Amino acid sequence: RYTGGAERYLHLLARGIAGHGFRPVLVTAGSGGLDGLKEEVRRDGFDVFEATRRSLCDPAGLYSTARLLGRLRPAILHVNLPGPFDAGYSLVAPVASLAGVKRIVATEHLPMAPSFAKARILKGFSGRFIERTITVSRDNIDHLVGIHRVPPEKIRVVYNGIPDTGAGGVTDLRRELSFSAEAFLVAVVGSLERRKGQGTLIRAMSRLPERVHLLVVGEGPAEKEYRDTAAGEGLGKRVRFLGYRDDVPGILAAVDVLAVPSTLEAAPYVILEAMAASRPVVASGIYGIPELVEEGKTGLLVEPGNERMLAEAIRTLVERNGLAERFGRAGRARYEAFFTLERSIGETVEIYRELLD
Repeated sequence: RYTGGAERYLHLLARGIAGHGFRPVLVTAGSGGLDGLKEEVRRDGFDVFEATRRSLCDPAGLYSTARLLGRLRPAILHVNLPGPFDAGYSLVAPVASLAGVKRIVATEHLPMAPSFAKARILKGFSGRFIERTITVSRDNIDHLVGIHRVPPEKIRVVYNGIPDTGAGGVTDLRRELSFSAEAFLVAVVGSLERRKGQGTLIRAMSRLPERVHLLVVGEGPAEKEYRDTAAGEGLGKRVRFLGYRDDVPGILAAVDVLAVPSTLEAAPYVILEAMAASRPVVASGIYGIPELVEEGKTGLLVEPGNERMLAEAIRTLVERNGLAERFGRAGRARYEAFFTLERSIGETVEIYRELLD
């Protein structure tokens, strides 16, 4: 299984471009974390190649990658960068060029992530070999130009898109977890780590009415810390840790609001899933998130790390009758207008064809 947005991006991209006359081939490098993705892509009928088990920062790993790409000779190499210095500080681009690949595209998800001088120098060199840089929010443009020296004319914004999950397959959480009909359910979905902000949300729960319950969906290194926080706040019965779930769209359709209290995030898929399920979103107003969540129309935006603001935003949805439903309907309309998978894939294919022409 895999849970990361960057891995999901690749899977959806492979499926989508196959319907536009392209034959996707997944090439992976490194030793871990992608087995679930590779399994899913193979199950869809696409070829998967492991260029190397070594890091792309390792000369031997780069050499193995060059040999594979030279053998495959793809019409386009699309490099996916979850963080700005993945893919061996992006050295895969010049290596691919030396192997005979003519057209190289990169997708940048988090160009604002912390950096260091050596990585910036290497990436600046490799950027010369990348013809188009796709990024998932307009906010990312300033970071790409200012930090990574990407020429503005090479940048294209393509928002993430998801299949229409709607409200299908609703998970009966109230019965599964023995909630009353009056319970107001808040979900937070994602890897349990500091930058996702679940600790702030758990502390905010102590400021909210007893009928508000939090469902923490996901696994990660901070799980014990967050369980201890919930216990320390006396919230053992109001904060439920559900672990990894493969029915997230159904969970979102069954809750009242999605919370996204992250401190580092560009354009999380889970916000799009909540919008598709007609659910309001309370989120940190950082980076690309305000491009997804319209303040006061589809949800509410708060300062990251501010548990008081977060609690007040959730309280507003609890106490103002009909507001959550109104935000949810507006979110659904916004999803249909801007964040469908068809739109995202179509815009990516346009970039491919621009290079091929």
